[in-house]
Amino acid sequence: MLVDAHVHLLPERLAAAIRRFFESRGAPRLLYPYEPAAARAALATAGVEKCWSLPYAHRGGVASGLNRWMAETFGPDPFVVPGATVHPEDDVEAVVREAGALGLRVFKIHCSVGAFPADDARLDPLWRHASDRASPVVVHGGHAPEGSATGEDVEAVARVAARFPEARLIVAHFGAPAMERVAELMRRSRSVHADLTPMVATPVAPPRELLEGIPRRVLFGSDTPTAGVTIESGIERVKTWRLAADDERAILGGTAERLLADSAR
Repeated sequence: MLVDAHVHLLPERLAAAIRRFFESRGAPRLLYPYEPAAARAALATAGVEKCWSLPYAHRGGVASGLNRWMAETFGPDPFVVPGATVHPEDDVEAVVREAGALGLRVFKIHCSVGAFPADDARLDPLWRHASDRASPVVVHGGHAPEGSATGEDVEAVARVAARFPEARLIVAHFGAPAMERVAELMRRSRSVHADLTPMVATPVAPPRELLEGIPRRVLFGSDTPTAGVTIESGIERVKTWRLAADDERAILGGTAERLLADSAR
């Protein structure tokens, strides 16, 4: 099964605001429609069989309503795995508890947009929940406006992994451009993963040798609809590595499915 583990199918008003944000800053042409139904159709046309839809909160007070919308909109949809989010300015424990009650098993935090580090102590209830329930958490680290990560940002994720070694952390965009630091962290940790989601129009393509020993902790992602490269080109990029068949299948969906299965136990 081809699983896209980094997609943003969001309420249309919010999706339109995000699109305006990128366009007003001169982003390259974004290839996919932002309306959730149209973006979902584009994923299916590209061959995706399941996707994780990841919301994110830019400030406190918005996560709970967004999480409820995700559960109500996509809970019955076998194609979409609805995600949840939280911001450290929220009552984190209450928001995370509510998300669990809604059946949301994947979380996303966006440190750049929300202006907080991954190891903000106020997020501890999220990491405890992730550890206890095996809920994957996609972490977009970084504090630069364009969302790129530095070694310092990766170390913030590393501190979380050290304190909560059972938490399934997925470093968004493979921590680009700090990909070597992320690969090193993955090798020395128990549960850190990374995804291959492009940075708008810049593919995230770690060299094949960087994946040595860790390909089954790597997930495919497209960032649809905020993508300036095609879903198909991302899939082809994985295939050009000519990995062992089981490793390639893991990247293109097997690992995402395993993480979801673990969170359902």
